[in-house]
Amino acid sequence: MNTRPGPWFAAPMALFLLAFFAMPLLIVSWYSLMPPRTFSLLGAPTLANYAAAFGDGYEKPLLWSMLGATLTTLICAVLAWPTAKILHAHAGRAASIITALIALPIFISESVRLFGLSMFLMPRGGILAGSLNAWFDIQIGSILNTRLAALLGMIYVYFPFMLFPLLLGVSLIPEDRMEAARDLGAGRWAVFREIELPLAAPGLMIGALLTFVLCLGANAEAAILGGRAVTVISAAIEQRFNYAQDWPMGAALTVLVILVTAALVWPVLRRVDLNGIIGR
Repeated sequence: MNTRPGPWFAAPMALFLLAFFAMPLLIVSWYSLMPPRTFSLLGAPTLANYAAAFGDGYEKPLLWSMLGATLTTLICAVLAWPTAKILHAHAGRAASIITALIALPIFISESVRLFGLSMFLMPRGGILAGSLNAWFDIQIGSILNTRLAALLGMIYVYFPFMLFPLLLGVSLIPEDRMEAARDLGAGRWAVFREIELPLAAPGLMIGALLTFVLCLGANAEAAILGGRAVTVISAAIEQRFNYAQDWPMGAALTVLVILVTAALVWPVLRRVDLNGIIGR
C-alpha cells in the first residue's frame, strides 16, 4: 500500500493557497464582469469595464507603469552585475558587511526610505542642494516631483531584489571555465557573452522578474517623489476602488495588470531550472 506522506503534508498549504490566493483572484475576475458602479456579484456579466479601461485613457497609466518597471529593471541589472561580480570575487568579511548594508533597507518601511530620499532631493533646503551650496557655493535645482525622481526612487528601493538573485547566478559560474576561455584567447567581451551571461542567466531572470513585478505595482514612488507628475496603474486602481467607488472598473484594471504580469512571468519561469539553482 502506498503511504506517501507528501500529499498530506502539502494539503494545508494547498488549502491556504486556494482560500487566500485562488479565491480572491476568482472574485476579482468575476467582479470585473459586473455592470459599472455596482456592488453586487449577481448582475449580468458584461465586458463594458474592459472597453472603458481602454476607451477612458487607462492604458496610459498601464503603459507608464510598464515603461517605469522596464527601465528600472534594466538599470538595476546594469548596476547589479558589477556589484555582484565584486562581492563574489572578494567574498569575506568585508563583502558580508557590504551585503548586509545593502539588504538592511529592506527591513525599513518603504515610505520612510522614500521620504528620506525626498529630503535629500529637495530644492534649496534639501540635503544635496544645501550641502553643495554650503561647501562649494553651488546652486542647483531639484528633480523632485518629476518622473525622473519616481524612477530614481524605484531604482533605490528595488535594487536589492535584482542584486541578490544575480549574486546567486554569478556564483554558478565556474572560475576554471573562464580561465580556460582566457587561455584560449577569448577576450573579456567574449567571456562575458559566451560563458558568464548564459551561466548567470537564471539568477538574472529571477532578479528581473522580481524587480519588474514589484515595480509594476509600485505606487509610493510616484506619490512621494513624483508628486503625481505621472499616474501609475496602481494609483488608478486605488482611485477606482476608494474614491470613485467603482469596484467593477477597479477589478477590471486589476485583472489587466494580472494578465500582463502572467504573460511576462510564465514564459520566463518555464525556462528557469529552480532545482538547478538551489543545488538539487
